[in-house]
Amino acid sequence: MPGMNTVGTSGISSYGNRAVSITVTGVCRQDVMKTSTYEIKVPYNQMSRAMQSINRMGGKVSSISIAG
Repeated sequence: MPGMNTVGTSGISSYGNRAVSITVTGVCRQDVMKTSTYEIKVPYNQMSRAMQSINRMGGKVSSISIAG
């Protein structure tokens, strides 16, 4: 872009080093009541696998946020 100077790529972050916080409700497990809400943190590259696991357990994703 005109007027934009970039030097190197060290300041650019990649998704590989980020964590994703997923808030989950309605999971039916022995250690978590079905009505409870809880939060799990996974690496960004594992987000799809975690969401599939939540879906298989009957849970619902309430929110997702990216940190770091």
